[in-house]
Amino acid sequence: MKYKKFIKPAVCMAVVCCLVASDSTVSNAVRSISEIEAEQDSLQDEIDSLDADLYELVSQITEIETAISETEAEIEETEAALEDAKAARDSQYEAMKLRIKYMYEKEEPSIFEMLVSSGSISQFLNRLEYANSVYEYDREKLNQFEATQAEIEELAASLEEEKESLQSAKKELAGQEASLEAMLDEKRGEMDDLDAELKEAKEIAAREAALRAARAAAAAAANGNTSGGANTSASSSYNVNGDLNPGYSTGVSGSSVVSFANQYVGNRYVWGGNSLTEGCDCSGFVQQVLANFGISYGARMTSGGFRSVGQEVSYNYMQPGDIVCYPGHVAIYAGGGTIVEAQSTATGITNYRSVNCHSIITIRRVL
Repeated sequence: MKYKKFIKPAVCMAVVCCLVASDSTVSNAVRSISEIEAEQDSLQDEIDSLDADLYELVSQITEIETAISETEAEIEETEAALEDAKAARDSQYEAMKLRIKYMYEKEEPSIFEMLVSSGSISQFLNRLEYANSVYEYDREKLNQFEATQAEIEELAASLEEEKESLQSAKKELAGQEASLEAMLDEKRGEMDDLDAELKEAKEIAAREAALRAARAAAAAAANGNTSGGANTSASSSYNVNGDLNPGYSTGVSGSSVVSFANQYVGNRYVWGGNSLTEGCDCSGFVQQVLANFGISYGARMTSGGFRSVGQEVSYNYMQPGDIVCYPGHVAIYAGGGTIVEAQSTATGITNYRSVNCHSIITIRRVL
C-alpha cells in the first residue's frame, strides 16, 4: 500500500513530462498563427496592388482598342475621300483638256479663229482675256484638287502611322498584362500555401490547448487536487519644353476666337469645303474662323500652309486661339487641353478632342 501512494503521483509526473515534451515538439513544428496571418496580410496587399495595376492595364488596352477602331474608321473614310479627290482631279483635268481642244482645235469656228477674226483690237483683247480667264479658272481648280489630294494623302499616312503606334502600344500592354497575370497566379498560389499552413497551425494550437488542459489536470492530480482545473483558450487569427511665347499683335482675344468657333460645333465636314454653315474641312474651318476677325491669308489654305503663319509657340505656352498643326490636319486650341476643329465627315465640327489626339508638328500664334 505504501508503494501505491507514490505510484500515482509518479505516473502523473511522467504524464506531465510527456505532455511538456509533446507541447514543446508541437510548438516548434510550425510558425505561430500571428506570424502566418501577418504574412497573409502583407501578401494580400501585394495581390491588391497587382490587381489594381492589372485593372489599369486592361482599361488602357480597352482605350487603345477604341482608339484603333476610331482610327481604322478614319482611315477608311480618308481612303474614300482620297478616291473622290482623285476622281475630281481627273475630271477637272479632262474638262480642262476638252476646253483647250475646243478653243484651239475645233473646226467650226474655234476660239482661235474668233480671235483672229476680231473686228477691232478691243474685241480681240476681250476675246483673248476670256480665253485666258477660262484657262486660269481650269488651272486654279486643278491646283486646288491636287492640293486637296496631297492633304488627304498626308492625313492617310499619318493615320496609318498612328494605327501602327497604337497597335504597338497595345502589344506592349498585352505583354505587361500577361506578366501581371503570371505574378498574380504565383501570389495566389502562395496565399493557398499560407491558408493551408494557417489551418495546420490552428489545428496544432487546438491540440496544444487540449494538452495544456490535460497537463494542468495531471499536475493537479499529482498534488492531490482533483477538483482543480485550468482555463483554456485558442489563438485567434514636340518642342514640349521650349520657351517660345510670342506676344499678341492683333488685339483679338483667343477666348473670342474660341467662342466664335464653338458656334459651329455640330455642323458638317466637307472635303475642300469653305463654309462654316454649309460645310468645311479642317483648313477651311480655321481659315474662315480667323477671317471673321480680320486675319486673312488670301487664297484657299491647306492644313500644311498654316505651319508657317504667325509665330511659333512652345507647347508649355499654348493659349486658346493658337493654331495647332498636325500631319494632314489643323485645329484651334480651345484651352483645357482640348481643340475645336472640323474633325471628319463622320463627326463634323467638334470641340471635345485632346490637343494630343495626333502628333503635333507646330503651334502657331496669329492673334
